[in-house]
Amino acid sequence: MSRDWTKSFFRSEVFTPGDPDALAAAPAEASAAWRLLGLKKGMKVLDVACGTGRHSVEFARKGAFVVGVDKTAEYLERARRAARGMKNCAFAEGDMRRLPFAGEFDAAVNLWTSFGYFEKPSDDLAVLKGVARSLKSGGRFLIEIVDHAWIRSRTTNRHWSRRGDGSYLLQEAVLVEGADPRAINEWTILRRGRPPVRTKFVVRGYDRKRLFAVLRKAGLVPVKSWSSLVGSAPARRFNGRLVVLAKKNSARPVHSVNSPRGNVSNVRAWH
Repeated sequence: MSRDWTKSFFRSEVFTPGDPDALAAAPAEASAAWRLLGLKKGMKVLDVACGTGRHSVEFARKGAFVVGVDKTAEYLERARRAARGMKNCAFAEGDMRRLPFAGEFDAAVNLWTSFGYFEKPSDDLAVLKGVARSLKSGGRFLIEIVDHAWIRSRTTNRHWSRRGDGSYLLQEAVLVEGADPRAINEWTILRRGRPPVRTKFVVRGYDRKRLFAVLRKAGLVPVKSWSSLVGSAPARRFNGRLVVLAKKNSARPVHSVNSPRGNVSNVRAWH
């Protein structure tokens, strides 16, 4: 398995967060996140990892100033095309373990299981510490992932599905439990007239208890959790999704190191 998860998995022939189904769901998902975060026009929002920018663009349409961060240049190209002409939406290529912001954002989001792909738990913690550092005092963070408790409850971790582009996807997972629970996933993609595409990747397993613990360790206080982003159903076990709202509690002022409020045009790439 390649150690660089961005090259082995996050490429259009394997996975794209901007497929037709995902784009169709984005307005409702962004509206739900907007409500849960208590956003208002003029607020600044950090989207990590933003993928093709489908949520970032929706937040910007509602009047927020948005910065989207992702490491996959191909996705960011699509995001910038989608946001063309929007002066309140910008995208930066960079490693989300090394966010260069401080005390700048009213809110941050990490949606659609964009968390837990790194090799070490310390990398996940670095992501969340960076989010906390990027938020203003009292800023809110919304994260949505697959609930590891639900994965444990499944009778089979082998699943076929047909994708929007007509290809077939076989997903197989092997669960590793213990001090660092995770799912080792293998995807096989079949397209007519083309050889199969296979890739492996690892997602660290977070249930509600474990996610709450790492959020607290990063300086983010969990406020509430749900089993669904759209509809905001109360959290319960074995539902598939885990959505958590957390808040940064800090009385210390933090100097902003990036763009001033209302101007996101000077965002640059970093690594």
